Amino acid sequence: MGIRTHVSRRLATFLAIATLMAFTAAPLHAVEPHLANAVAAVPAQEADLLGGLPPYLPKAPISGKLSVAGSSAMNQLALLWADGLKHIHPDAKLDVAMFESGQVLPKLGAGEMEIGLISRPLTETELKQGGIVAIATAKDVLGVVVHPDNPLEQLTMEQGVKILQDPEAAENPGAKTWGDVGVTGSLAKTPINLYGRSTGTGAWGYLVNRFLGEGAKSRAGKDCNGYAQICEAVTKDPGGVGYLSLSLAPATKGKVLPLVLNTGEVVPAPKMGEAVDPRYPLVRQLYVVVKWEAGKPMPPMTEELLRYVLSRSGQEDAVKAGLLPLRRDEVLASRDALGWTGAH
Repeated sequence: MGIRTHVSRRLATFLAIATLMAFTAAPLHAVEPHLANAVAAVPAQEADLLGGLPPYLPKAPISGKLSVAGSSAMNQLALLWADGLKHIHPDAKLDVAMFESGQVLPKLGAGEMEIGLISRPLTETELKQGGIVAIATAKDVLGVVVHPDNPLEQLTMEQGVKILQDPEAAENPGAKTWGDVGVTGSLAKTPINLYGRSTGTGAWGYLVNRFLGEGAKSRAGKDCNGYAQICEAVTKDPGGVGYLSLSLAPATKGKVLPLVLNTGEVVPAPKMGEAVDPRYPLVRQLYVVVKWEAGKPMPPMTEELLRYVLSRSGQEDAVKAGLLPLRRDEVLASRDALGWTGAH
């Protein structure tokens, strides 16, 4: 079955997840209670999720190749974009490759690709480099996972900070054992073993920035090839802890911990097919990154891809990929930032 028409039962359940509000990029341990309302959602059907989004209206026919590369979290989404664009522009082809978010900007700067995919917000340092524009395209929900027998039933922001902090740091060292984050019993003296993807990936960068702040030194994790391997490692290691994308993780994934907000409210991670609680904080934006300066013409193929992404068709692809679409106002804000008028 073709890539545009195939929607697995597991991904299709995300059609019930509602549109999310934008989230603050401040570290979680510094978030004020009123800012803990990171996302908002109500049950909805696909038509409601995508209602009011502008249709894709091609500006001009395009042909040739466009190199698109970056975050594995966006790989399926990029393939759907490629297929959708080709249906309208038969002579246009997107070459999609996958590697870490941390490699995107250097490769983009070196001219090794034309479109970058990054699954975390750009840092202030990256934004100051100039000539780079990051456009939000979809959203993904993250969760913290531990061994099923871990007695923790929820995770406070303070515990999350201690788990991610470097335990060997001279100042504010992180927790070395589970007892250091309040776990009692036989697990108390067990070392904390963090499993994740490499530090250059978007999810890791997002979590470190959210919990610890930009540029903070974090605990060294044990590298895994993907979320399935993270979950497998954690379920085999009583001292294990990891993180996962709730849209990309396997069905059997250990215990995903509810989060405790600064207000004391406990917010569970959304289960497959459920609406996202308005207060759940671990929602990340997924970005397309291009080299472009406002006021200057954009390469035709790049512009057409962005027009497609920031349309109902592009956002339908986000839902098909198991991700969350942008709200109408977010789509329109991105289009305005690119200098497009209602006529476009």
